[in-house]
Amino acid sequence: MPDVSILQTDTELQVKESKIPGFFMTASVLALLVSIGAYIGLFFYNKILLERLSQLDSAIENLNIEAASTKVEVLNKIEGQVNILKKLRSEHTNANEIFDVLAKTIHPRVYYKSAKMDLKNKIVEVQGQAFNPASLSRQVSIYTKSEKIQKYKISNVKLKDGGVSFLATLNIN
Repeated sequence: MPDVSILQTDTELQVKESKIPGFFMTASVLALLVSIGAYIGLFFYNKILLERLSQLDSAIENLNIEAASTKVEVLNKIEGQVNILKKLRSEHTNANEIFDVLAKTIHPRVYYKSAKMDLKNKIVEVQGQAFNPASLSRQVSIYTKSEKIQKYKISNVKLKDGGVSFLATLNIN
């Protein structure tokens, strides 16, 4: 009959063997395979990029002068539109400045009925109404003291039931 104690020691030895070296071996082989696959993928990707680069270089070399001249014409049209927009912006800015001056230089008991503006020369002609002659006098004083109004002229002053109407021509700085 065989010795049972020897069999028991063999199975105990097998149980005590560790699986860690096998795990590390599997992980190392897997990492090696992934690295090799990535290298091969990058190698082919680099070839594709070099091909595309050579295509773009040849396309740049093949540009003809006619296409360039049409692009110059388009750029000239765009430049003209930009100049028009600059002029419009400048005139719009002038209008904003004029409205700002009118808002800051009006007496509380005076109001404007209408206005005509020359944006290029910054001249404004306003038709206004004051509640009484004293209010109109104070309005003239405001025009005189304002640094933004270079020159002014008051005309067509008429006394009405509702106050005093007038026409003011203002040269704005």
